[in-house]
Amino acid sequence: PVLRLRGPTESEKLKEEQLDVLRFPDGPWRRHPDEIDDFICALSEAEFPLDIDVENYRINYQKKMADLRSVIRQWPKSKRNDHIEVKAVSIITELVDMEHMLETNEDNIEGAIESYADILDSYLQPGLAWPPFNFERFRRDWSWNARGIYYRHYYSPHWVTADHDLWIPTVEDAMFDSPTEHHRRERARQLLRHTLDNERWNKTEYAWEADAWADVFGQMRNDPALAVDKREYYAAIPEVHPVSCTLTGKAGFAKRIPDASFGLATFRPGHYQNVVASYELDAERLQALALHRYCGLISDPRCGEADLVFPFAVYEAKGWSGDPREARHQACAAGATYLDMLDALARVPGPPDAEKRDYQFDGSQNAQVFALTSFGAQWHVMVGYRRPRLKREHAGHPGMSNTVYLYQRIWSGRIANERSAWELLHLVDQIHEWGVTTFRRYVIRHLHAWHSFGRAVWAKDASVLRFTLGKDFATCGMTVAFKAPAWAESFGEDFKATLQEKSAKLLTKICIEEQPGEAFFRCQVGRCRTENYPGYALFSPEEAIRHYAKVH
Repeated sequence: PVLRLRGPTESEKLKEEQLDVLRFPDGPWRRHPDEIDDFICALSEAEFPLDIDVENYRINYQKKMADLRSVIRQWPKSKRNDHIEVKAVSIITELVDMEHMLETNEDNIEGAIESYADILDSYLQPGLAWPPFNFERFRRDWSWNARGIYYRHYYSPHWVTADHDLWIPTVEDAMFDSPTEHHRRERARQLLRHTLDNERWNKTEYAWEADAWADVFGQMRNDPALAVDKREYYAAIPEVHPVSCTLTGKAGFAKRIPDASFGLATFRPGHYQNVVASYELDAERLQALALHRYCGLISDPRCGEADLVFPFAVYEAKGWSGDPREARHQACAAGATYLDMLDALARVPGPPDAEKRDYQFDGSQNAQVFALTSFGAQWHVMVGYRRPRLKREHAGHPGMSNTVYLYQRIWSGRIANERSAWELLHLVDQIHEWGVTTFRRYVIRHLHAWHSFGRAVWAKDASVLRFTLGKDFATCGMTVAFKAPAWAESFGEDFKATLQEKSAKLLTKICIEEQPGEAFFRCQVGRCRTENYPGYALFSPEEAIRHYAKVH
């Protein structure tokens, strides 16, 4: 497929006179930044203490409403309409009952699901008093706003800041009837058959997920350059206040398992005859970057491993008994973790606790991920990227994150006919192509500096140990374990011990394999010979005699 930036649609080309008419609080349904009312509730103007508890907030709000009603009653009835202005109306929709909705037409079904998919009308405005019902209804969405995750229902290039280039897949309508689309249309018909069958028999979430793996993501699963798995990730989830929905400063460590994560495949020495293999994506080298206390570069969401690295897409499925909003929350939270991994990769190598490091190159900040969700036959495709929080998002306000992860919907549709199934596959195939070309080159380019840095810090450790413990310590069965990397602090002691054991084995291997100078002789007895390495280097006859006497 041809990859190019998506141009603005007709609905995005707003006329100037339209932009001057109505402005609203920022929310998921805004189409353009000029639609936004720039009102910011400063901390000094907060309508309630941000640390108030739920019960006291209810009491205070009821008192405030009672005072307001008493003031209104004092106005003459004939003039009340002049004093009261309705500025906005929010329509709250309920979760779609698909068993009953199937009796209506496809447009009604899709419209009902889209309306429920984002019932939030306004993003979190910290310090602004809302009815207690609103906090109960929207707490989860507003909590993610405080953590930095925002979703926009309408895609527009105007939401992308000037310092970021975002790649967007496109749907070429004219290609549907092209002879080159024969194979993709066959796949679309198969996806449609499975979708209709799942709906007819009201199948569980497992059936929807299994068919997505086979019919939608099958080609990505079969690509040797990619790794696709139901891969867990670990993240520190900031705690939010139950009323204000702002961050409390505490965080809980959580394990999450998306239905599918799509990343780059890694390789080992036995794989290097494969044409797609890359030494920069060597599994052991990437694991070494994660394990060293001065690197701490996590490449695999399953921390400490290096099998599926630097994910660029995530998928969450829900059956009819599920909640499409929950699927989006889960996918966006996983994507935020993946964006943090890519941001760390893009920066100049250094200790993880060092001050903010610069990006390696111009354009290094252009990392992005794709988040896909399905609720039965209804699919959403989103693109997300990472950037600092802006003023309209309450930058600098207490209890708000410094970083924002902005997701925009680029396509949604109900798989009810061959064309909608083809459109979904057309988009996924473009994301696949982008992942194995542009994205893979981006990762490999930034890994060059990290591998040089990692090799230097591991070699320094090996040199220190040879000096303090003697040259032959690595072949005597002695192991030395350094402190676990900083990112492991939130894990349990057993996990830290496992990391230290892996680190010790890796250090021993490096001490054996990477010695300066030209070897006079190589010992291949016992521990001295490692996998894919010819033997322990000895640099003189005298050293060989001492080595055999001491070690063997």
